[in-house]
Amino acid sequence: MYKPSTKTKLDVDDLAHYVFQGNYGEWYHNTAVLFFTVVFTFLLTKLGGGLMGCMVVGGFLATYYRSSMRRLRRNIRDDLQRELLINRLETEDETAGWINHFMSRFWLIYEPVLSAQIIGIADAILIENTPSFLDSIRLSSFTLGTKAPLIEGIKTITKTEPNIVCMDWKFSFLPSDTTDLTSRDLLSKINPKIVLTIRLGKGMLGAGMPILLEDLAFKGHLRLKFKMFNEFPHIKTVEASFLEKPHFDYSLKPVGGETFGFDINNIPGLQSFIQEQVHATLGPMMYAPNVYVLDVAGMMDGTTDLDSGNGVLIVKIHSASGLKASDLFGTLDPYIITRTGVATSPELGRTKHFENNMNPKFDETLFVLLNNVNTCLFLEVMDRNTGRTDTSIGIANFELSTLQESENIVEGLTLPVLRKGKIAGEIKCDLHYFPINKPDKEDDGTIIPAKESNSGILRFTVHECKDLSSRSKGISPFAIVKMNGIEKLRTKAFKRSINPRWDKTVECFISDKSKLSLELIILDADHNLGSWTSTLLDAGQQEWWNLKGNSGKVHISMMWKPVTMTGFNEGFGHGVYRPPVGVLRVNFFSAFNLKNVEAMTGGKSDPYVRILSSVQNRGQTDHIDDDLNPEWNQVLYVPVHSIREDLIFEVMDYNENTKDKSLGMTEFVLKDIIKEVKGNGQTIYEALEPTDRTVNLLSLDRKKDRGSLHYQASFFPTLALAKDKPMKEQEELKEEILEEDQVDSSSNTSSEPVLIENPKFWPEKDLHNHVIHYTSPYQERKQIDLASYESGVLAVNIQSVEFIEPHRAVVVELLLDSNHSQYKTIQQKGTHLNINETGTVFVKEMDFSKLVVNVRSARDGENNTKSFGRCSFEVIKIVKNIMNLDHDGEYIESATLIDCPGGGKVKLGFAFIPVVQFKLDPRESLENQGHLTVTVVKANDLIAADKGGTSDVFIRFYLNDQRVFKTQTYKKTLNPVFSKDEKFTLPVYDRTVSRLVAKIFDWDQIGKDTLLGECIIPFTGDDIETFRNTNKELVLPDNGGRLSMALLWRPELVARKRTNTSLFSATTRVLTHVPGNAFGAGKDAGGKVIGAGTKVFGTGVSAIGSGIRGIGKMGRSSSNSISSNSSGIISKSSSNNDIPPVPVIPLSLDLSSDFSEISGDIEEGSMVNITIIEARHLKAMDRGGTSDPYCRVRMGNKAIYKTKHIKKTLNPDWSESFNCKVTSSSIDFKIKDHNKLNNDVDIGEHHFHLIENVRHGQAFDGWLPLTPVGAGELHVRVALVDSDVVSIASKSSRSSRLFGRR
Repeated sequence: MYKPSTKTKLDVDDLAHYVFQGNYGEWYHNTAVLFFTVVFTFLLTKLGGGLMGCMVVGGFLATYYRSSMRRLRRNIRDDLQRELLINRLETEDETAGWINHFMSRFWLIYEPVLSAQIIGIADAILIENTPSFLDSIRLSSFTLGTKAPLIEGIKTITKTEPNIVCMDWKFSFLPSDTTDLTSRDLLSKINPKIVLTIRLGKGMLGAGMPILLEDLAFKGHLRLKFKMFNEFPHIKTVEASFLEKPHFDYSLKPVGGETFGFDINNIPGLQSFIQEQVHATLGPMMYAPNVYVLDVAGMMDGTTDLDSGNGVLIVKIHSASGLKASDLFGTLDPYIITRTGVATSPELGRTKHFENNMNPKFDETLFVLLNNVNTCLFLEVMDRNTGRTDTSIGIANFELSTLQESENIVEGLTLPVLRKGKIAGEIKCDLHYFPINKPDKEDDGTIIPAKESNSGILRFTVHECKDLSSRSKGISPFAIVKMNGIEKLRTKAFKRSINPRWDKTVECFISDKSKLSLELIILDADHNLGSWTSTLLDAGQQEWWNLKGNSGKVHISMMWKPVTMTGFNEGFGHGVYRPPVGVLRVNFFSAFNLKNVEAMTGGKSDPYVRILSSVQNRGQTDHIDDDLNPEWNQVLYVPVHSIREDLIFEVMDYNENTKDKSLGMTEFVLKDIIKEVKGNGQTIYEALEPTDRTVNLLSLDRKKDRGSLHYQASFFPTLALAKDKPMKEQEELKEEILEEDQVDSSSNTSSEPVLIENPKFWPEKDLHNHVIHYTSPYQERKQIDLASYESGVLAVNIQSVEFIEPHRAVVVELLLDSNHSQYKTIQQKGTHLNINETGTVFVKEMDFSKLVVNVRSARDGENNTKSFGRCSFEVIKIVKNIMNLDHDGEYIESATLIDCPGGGKVKLGFAFIPVVQFKLDPRESLENQGHLTVTVVKANDLIAADKGGTSDVFIRFYLNDQRVFKTQTYKKTLNPVFSKDEKFTLPVYDRTVSRLVAKIFDWDQIGKDTLLGECIIPFTGDDIETFRNTNKELVLPDNGGRLSMALLWRPELVARKRTNTSLFSATTRVLTHVPGNAFGAGKDAGGKVIGAGTKVFGTGVSAIGSGIRGIGKMGRSSSNSISSNSSGIISKSSSNNDIPPVPVIPLSLDLSSDFSEISGDIEEGSMVNITIIEARHLKAMDRGGTSDPYCRVRMGNKAIYKTKHIKKTLNPDWSESFNCKVTSSSIDFKIKDHNKLNNDVDIGEHHFHLIENVRHGQAFDGWLPLTPVGAGELHVRVALVDSDVVSIASKSSRSSRLFGRR
């Protein structure tokens, strides 16, 4: 091979120095070099170049070739090594000889330190968990020996995600294996030994019993997975998992020690049992595929320590109300304790207790330290007892994770207190969370220290004491930590040691660290061994301190976590009232398959629906009698104050004299129909699409199968104004506007002033983009025109009630256009009641709405109440008075209570918030419900039905196909003129859908009455005028003729007609039922309206008040009077002379009879025809497998018929018919087995409800199932006899004789 000269080689090396590897290596590089060499050599030859020129060109070529081949070999070698290394990592275990060698040397130094730390930590734990019957438990000796653990091999898993490192480690700890030890190591070898000393007895009589654990051995195969991330400490988590069960061995000698100790593993089966228990414990924790996760980043950040506070939750507890004692002994002395996590967690704080108070007002602030907000806050109400354990009244809870949605603050919370699923009261509180200040990191990696604050969390740890001196021997010291003189921590006594170790930590919220004083006292029994005092600012970072009064030292550590409390002292804790954010509209359609809680009494449930916000009943529907599938079709409105104010829809069974029973409930989450929008420092609430649901009802203990409820819910927000700008900004804005106006006016040729309808510094629209209504722009003081809004929320602050005579258990109710209370205060007693509670009610029609404030007794229950007085207010006048205020705030008014024994007054404050985006459904208008008075005047040109060319005329009136009135008979005339007594008044719940029909008949003495004609009487708002007599002449469409009458419509609050209740009963319900006292019905009202038998359909209707505005005057006349602002009859007419007096119709009807429950179709004395046809599949009662059945019929308490008995059959055919008068709303059919010698035996029965099954012209013909189940079926036909039945009014004169015969 040719070898170039030395000089040439140097030249080549010099050339290689200037030729970079990045310029060659690719195929086109090689092509270019060869092309350049050939061309340049050819040129040198042509130009006469010599051998030296060719050698230079060859040098370039040789340099390129050598560098290219070197790079190729290096790349091939690296690729081969990489592939071989990866293959070896995945298939072979790497030895760790170097680290094992390091560990064998380092272990001799580190093991004593590690053992000493373990002894200190273990002793601190043992003194806290020593049973009371033992004097002490100490880890007197602990050593792991001189032989270090051994890493047998490591395998790396390469196919993982880029940020994950996964390795399988095989390791062992075999101190008894001496094969790899030298003779020198054997001489100094120490075996592992752990000695736990349990001391029995007290003082000098005590004795220690050592428990020895030695000959330890362990071997395992562990997979470690490291997950890394960008921030410090760059290892986020470490996951550990045993790939196979580890092997371990030991020798345990509980008695006798090293010399005479007996290894309990020699007991047959015990060692294997212990190993199985260890595997069963560790298996779910870290045996593959289960992993144990160590959060390294969390440990560095402090979040993994669940006892470490990372924020402060301020709990402002205002009051509790409606608390119900859990036992029958003693009084109720409530206080509240706080917990987090679970209801059984350690107590974090408590309020003071109140003696004998079911409605305590705490007004206390508790500071609760939280590790994180992903937990639950529990407020447990306790009853303080003397001489026995305090009992729990109930627990209220709140999910703290929702705090983040409201910027860590929630005000005006009302939390229900639950005991065994039932409400036992409510707690009103505010919550505000402040996290600790943490260091921040900029984009360039610079760490910004945490923001300093004078308030924060102090973590104080008492570690240990050294060399305590004492005159007595065998001291047992303990430590007490005080902050500002208040004890915060007390450790357990460390028995018989001058070097005690506790390692106890306490965390406290410090409002001002500059005023914090710290004190640590070391005691032995009652003897002071020494103390340490300092301030937080002086303590610094020093950990070891000399004790005052002792030569020993104490080791303490402190950590300060600053918390910025911005906004706490400024706007938190203003009270429990929050302005409403909107109104919830709920239309309850119906319910299905409700539970029958009255089955034992032979009846059915009487369901209604109520809306609960905590313990407050915010509204309820009317109840429907005896129906497990009720249809209400009733709308309720409830003001809501927070998106977290979740409501409960509860179906109840109405009971007249006892407490209503729950039939089922469902929770409604407002977030489903409300959207929270944040911006510009404000939060507004927008409405989502209405929701229409059919939900399953749950019992109070959250069990299913309680039926279902169908409802529709929607939301309408209140007027939302932007926050006021600072005064400086407002003045600057006004100056800019004035300057712009001056410029505009200078360029305008007109001399007339420019009218600015909406000045620029008054917003034209609110945050919902709704146009704001303002008063006249000519006024100097411009304001929102509240009276121009049709609907809104009226906030009523019930400040105080004053009586002349003392009263007990007094509550105040608010009723707005409703028969049911919409807000109720907590009960109080005395003559002067300082209530100061605010309730909100929805005003759906400003012009008609009337507020009734009812003061009543809380002890008589919900359905039977005793009134202490009432007053009423017109909403339109309240709103106008609010607008007339010359200052911002609420309008205050005092009113005299009507019908208050001895007299009384109530002081109220009012505020009004308009509701936007709301349009009232005409069917819900208060003007569409009320009383219609019909005066029959005359009829003309009727057809002749008799042979003499005349007719004997009378008229029947039907409302919604139910007969309500009948005139007298006017004989032998075609143009009857009716007397002035032919007048009646009807309660109408909704006149937009009600249908009033007049049917004119010719009376026949024998045979059926002849229909002469009929017509529909229109009485909607387009047909007649409110509060004015309207004369109507109606044409009979079929047979000709005309009917003239006068109609008078009075809008009034009317109870919805119930299924099994007549129109008469529906009217009197407003006077007699709950909340009758609010409308004047009490002892006097009931006596004068009902008992006297007068003024029911006549002036008794006006007893409710002329129009909606007269509700407060219902009942007897009173000498007490109130101001014009709180009472009076208001009408749209200019004079009350337009309303003629309603005549009195005599009526002597006992409402306690069954006729108060009979519908308008079935009147008193109506005749009904009952046909008992047959029965089938009857139960056999005789030995021969047959029966001798007959049917007995009862109406009320009287047996009215019995069929003949048919022998030896289970399918009898009677076909017997009879007529009877109606004396009850139900008929009882009972099938019995006839016996000659013994008493007859019941086979089955059925309770038949006339109202539900029978109508005029609609008979019932069908099979009735007999109870008990399996008793068979009965086939009957029931029909009303079409007889000339007089109306209620015309029959009243005969009612006394009828009842007299009873």
